[in-house]
Amino acid sequence: MRKLKLFLVLTIAALHALSAQENRIKEDAGVAITSNFELPKIQVVPITVTNANRQYELYIKLPEAYSENNDKSYPVIYTTDAMWHMEMLSGSTEYMLEEVILVGISWQKDIDEGLKKEVGEHVSRFRDYSFRKSNKPEIQTKFQFGQGNNHLGFIRNDIIPYMDNTYRTDPNSRTYFGYSMGGEFGAYVLLSQPDTFNNYILGSPSIKNEVEHLSALNTKLSNRNSSLNANVFISYGSLEEPMMEPIEAFIKLLNDRRDDGLTVLKEVIDGNHGTAFPMTVVRSIKWLTQLNKTIVKTPYLGQKLPGLVPQPFAPGMVTSENWEYGGVFTPDLKEFYFIREVPGNEKQEFVVFEFKNEQWEESVISNRVGQPYISPDGQTMHLGKRYKQRTLSGWSEIERLGSPFEEIKIMRMTSSSKGTFVFDEIGMPNGDGVLRYSRLVEGKREAPRPFGKTINTGRMNAHPFIAPDESYLIFDGEREGGFGDSDLYISFRQEDGSWGTAINLGEAINTEAWEAAATVTPDGKYLFFNRNMGSNDYENVDIFWVDAKVIEDLRPKP
Repeated sequence: MRKLKLFLVLTIAALHALSAQENRIKEDAGVAITSNFELPKIQVVPITVTNANRQYELYIKLPEAYSENNDKSYPVIYTTDAMWHMEMLSGSTEYMLEEVILVGISWQKDIDEGLKKEVGEHVSRFRDYSFRKSNKPEIQTKFQFGQGNNHLGFIRNDIIPYMDNTYRTDPNSRTYFGYSMGGEFGAYVLLSQPDTFNNYILGSPSIKNEVEHLSALNTKLSNRNSSLNANVFISYGSLEEPMMEPIEAFIKLLNDRRDDGLTVLKEVIDGNHGTAFPMTVVRSIKWLTQLNKTIVKTPYLGQKLPGLVPQPFAPGMVTSENWEYGGVFTPDLKEFYFIREVPGNEKQEFVVFEFKNEQWEESVISNRVGQPYISPDGQTMHLGKRYKQRTLSGWSEIERLGSPFEEIKIMRMTSSSKGTFVFDEIGMPNGDGVLRYSRLVEGKREAPRPFGKTINTGRMNAHPFIAPDESYLIFDGEREGGFGDSDLYISFRQEDGSWGTAINLGEAINTEAWEAAATVTPDGKYLFFNRNMGSNDYENVDIFWVDAKVIEDLRPKP
């Protein structure tokens, strides 16, 4: 019975959408026959473009169980051409992706009535979804092509903030759905402001004459060494011969980026530009369903991966407006440990996220017991001069390293795959800060020794991280030529075994604020560190992460 109901819903919606799509693709179409938008569970919200005083509407559908759990946030699908798309999207998600918020963006409601009567209520889409002006003056004057950047600004500055502030949305799971000219607009968004959405569904994008211009946008992004960090679904109809070549060229353009943060799926759907639409919706929602399952199973708490610009880690889960510190994964990337302050609690909390039953679960282990660091083999959790050992049931009780480490005021202890300890000392005279190491030689622990002047120079040297293979050392401190407060520095091991001059990680990482306590994820892909986002009272310290390529870019070339 449920399958029959789904078939009827999709068939009725498909016939409605098919008629609308066929009318829409003709530039010289007559007056479009429309009716007031009505659909069960849909909220209609008027919204104004801040900078242009244009009137639009949002058609919002919430999950059926939205009101049952006030702690749950939901992914969001945003679609343009809402009058044509919401019914199909609503029917498809009802059966394949129930826990999602749908947001339909209308055409401009208060546009010139003469244009509405001549072209149809959808006339504003020619202006809003295009990113180049027409070379025909009379057409340009009439339709004002090429204002896609303004419509994108409306979405980024008005619509998304409204949704995030009004509803429990997941800011790390935004999807855009666009078909035909809406697909063209989506391609423009992807290559101009890719972080607007995490996933892009571009159905039969009208880019016949736009590939050259999309290529130019792509070149600008490539020059900034920016990853798109997006998942893209692109489709076209098997009978859309004029569209095949440009869409294939666009797909090649994306694949040629060799972008690890980008996935592209192409679907060729039976039919022409109109008849391919219903199955585009169904197949893309199915793709999104599988994608969401994959995202849940990924490491890094399911977060969107960063590029070469540092991003707060897991906003709302880890990073907040309060104080969070540390941030280390176990080698299997299934446990994430950090420290945080909670308003009203005088003692800091020691927190873990664990991947269990196909999801990340948070728990508070105890009050703070030290700065956590997991050894490369995953068997030891260092906590300054104390530690825990991995057991069959979890972690052992806290143990102490004993002499000679007991006599040193250690803040952070890290270790390499060879067993070398690298650590700091708090409370040094004049705030100099000394970083030390202790090697494990033939099973015996050597006495701690200070690093040389290439490392121990300047003030406040602290929070070291030794690479598992001991090829580099990252730490923070204050030195001449820095950016302000403590900066992050890196020293690379030289061929003769000595340590090279410490290099400032640069303005992409360091700011006038306090940056400190860096680590690299066990897979070597991402650099984590802390940054003070508040006052000198450090009431708002956040955990940031960035692509570890920033390290390789500084590594001396042979």
